[in-house]
Amino acid sequence: MFVLRTSLLAAATLALAATLTPHATAATVQEDVIARTNAERAKVGCPALRSNASLNTAAQRHSVDMATHNFMSHTGSDGSNMVTRIERAGYTRWTRAAENVAAGSQTAADVVRGWMNSSGHRANILNCALRDIGVGHQYRQNTKYGHYWTQNFGTR
Repeated sequence: MFVLRTSLLAAATLALAATLTPHATAATVQEDVIARTNAERAKVGCPALRSNASLNTAAQRHSVDMATHNFMSHTGSDGSNMVTRIERAGYTRWTRAAENVAAGSQTAADVVRGWMNSSGHRANILNCALRDIGVGHQYRQNTKYGHYWTQNFGTR
């Protein structure tokens, strides 16, 4: 009986481990996207972006909004734009701001690769005048894209 219980416990532990991914928490996803974004910036001599709590909040709220309402856009379901959203989240007195959104990419690697393959998104990532970053990611089953992503950038 002891061997059977131990085997079942081991099997359950392996099954649980197999379902966990490196992106198990929002903080981990944010860190992964920021690290990959900063790696791209380093290739062209841009300084690393610093994670900013207000930009993270704005980005996460927008990703949740897109997932909840099953759409992808720079315009929120309430008609808001990026400026309104970052200021609502407390990122004020900024001098530069930009936003990248995406949907469908399942991992941080995929979404950053996709942004780097798009001229407008790439320009935001490689804009050396931007200093701060916030990242949002939301997954929702039974939506058109499943995964919804936002990057907010700023300088103040």
